[in-house]
Amino acid sequence: MDALPADMDEIMRAVGELQRGNRDVARSELLRLWRTWEKQGSPLQRCTIAHFLADTEEDAAAELSWDLLALEAATGNKDELDRDATDASLASFLPSLHLNVGDAYRRLGDRVRAARHAANGLSRAGSLADGPYGDMVRSGLARLRTRLNDGGSLKTL
Repeated sequence: MDALPADMDEIMRAVGELQRGNRDVARSELLRLWRTWEKQGSPLQRCTIAHFLADTEEDAAAELSWDLLALEAATGNKDELDRDATDASLASFLPSLHLNVGDAYRRLGDRVRAARHAANGLSRAGSLADGPYGDMVRSGLARLRTRLNDGGSLKTL
């Protein structure tokens, strides 16, 4: 995602709190923003809030719930099908969303759904820009696929 719209400032401030390690502050602010934007927010707003709320969860099932809401905001669906983003600003975010959903399914022991999301993310990896972020997402998707194919541990990636 390149330049963000001005209405994303509040969301990004909350994300900044999370990135600085202020998990409780970030969670509280992101939940407040979710209540504000859940119904009338743009796909970008809803996807971003849900994506980072997932990062505030300690339980894999709760994390998956938020990750699926982020995917639904981006594509209109939270199933395993490889769907386009409903908003062009989210197209390059799909590989990361599928990585997060796939990894949560893996940790919950659902290899079939995890594999579908890994494949979907890899099929969208061409939308990632070159650089550290794109490299991180691509390597995460490759690790997820390898871990699933090798029958490795379900708990850590």
